[in-house]
Amino acid sequence: MQISRRQFLGYGLGGAAGSLVGGLGFPSASLAADTIKAGVLLDLSGPLQLYGHVKAQCLELATEEINAKGGLLGKKIELVKYDTQSNNQLYGQYAQQLALKDRVAVVHGAITSAAREVARPVLARAKTLYIMNMINEGPEGACDRNMFTTGPTPQQLLNNLIPYMIKKHGKKVYILAADYIFGQLSAKWAERIAKENGGEVVGLDLFPMDVDKFGSTIGKIQAAKPDFVFNVFVGPAHAAFYGQWASAGMNKRIPMASHTIGDSGEQLRMPPDVSEGIVTVKNYFDELDTPASKAFIERFKKRFDDYTYVGSLGVADYQGMLLWAEAVRKAGSVDRRKVIEAFESGIAIDGPSGRLASHPATHYCTMDMYLAEIQNSRFKVQESWKQVPPVSAGDDSCDVLKMPL
Repeated sequence: MQISRRQFLGYGLGGAAGSLVGGLGFPSASLAADTIKAGVLLDLSGPLQLYGHVKAQCLELATEEINAKGGLLGKKIELVKYDTQSNNQLYGQYAQQLALKDRVAVVHGAITSAAREVARPVLARAKTLYIMNMINEGPEGACDRNMFTTGPTPQQLLNNLIPYMIKKHGKKVYILAADYIFGQLSAKWAERIAKENGGEVVGLDLFPMDVDKFGSTIGKIQAAKPDFVFNVFVGPAHAAFYGQWASAGMNKRIPMASHTIGDSGEQLRMPPDVSEGIVTVKNYFDELDTPASKAFIERFKKRFDDYTYVGSLGVADYQGMLLWAEAVRKAGSVDRRKVIEAFESGIAIDGPSGRLASHPATHYCTMDMYLAEIQNSRFKVQESWKQVPPVSAGDDSCDVLKMPL
């Protein structure tokens, strides 16, 4: 999967996206009445298909495994999938169709927080349960009793990553982030955590999602002389930064941390010297050396012959489907209110990433976290933490249980 340094430097990763859609398309015209319908809203085409394709595969795999064990409540799960085409407007259109026409019991979907904020209010008004299987900006960004999130929050990702970088490299940090809700709030948390650990933010820049030229930014970083750079880059355009950073020789001079790198397996497409040494924290890596992770990757490879890398984003969908199924079993029904109350009672599953438990007060999850460094294009886990809560102690930014159903 590796490409040459010349091919990579200065370019994004969008060119790898064109062949990923495959057979993941629109729903069939009719669905059997004896099934439980689960809606899927994901970008299966357009720039974000690098993420959407594997996430859809993980939902399919989880659904097939649940169905193979007898399904839910004596019924099979039927996925109703829509390709949102990396177009946020389509999230609203298809969310409404899933809720009102397809009459699904739950919707899994959205890759960016901006897309979520189009679909979420539509599904809330329609009283259709919504699950977002993504890393996310946390309860501060969206407080909604109708929504559950199975990916990690900035606190889970950064409470150990930023202190690790400060201890290892120094106190001065330069922050780069995508300019939308997730990037903005992640940058804010990085700044706060750095200061709480004696660090100093010497620069902070936000970038629209389509920006792919970073020459002036690299110049600013050189002038600021940070001890390390932390980035929250999202999508194929932003991936161009890594090649330009290496082309300027900066990857040999200033260490890099990111909590988004590897989300689409881009470390495998980068020349090794471009990605070498970048540090991240996630709740899952394909390289995780546990029986559960190894067995999951083998099942995935057997089911999908285009496997390159699943990563934490795909696993969030796989585990999100399993966690919803567990809530349905506990509720004994797909009734929205009963399933929400089951989530809020505290449920858990054991998945590829370890134990994933619902966190009732926020509708996020408690999960295991891992810090890893890229070595020869692979993630090598350096440290790990068990059952990390989604919010810091004393964080009361959202009390979802006070909201009406």
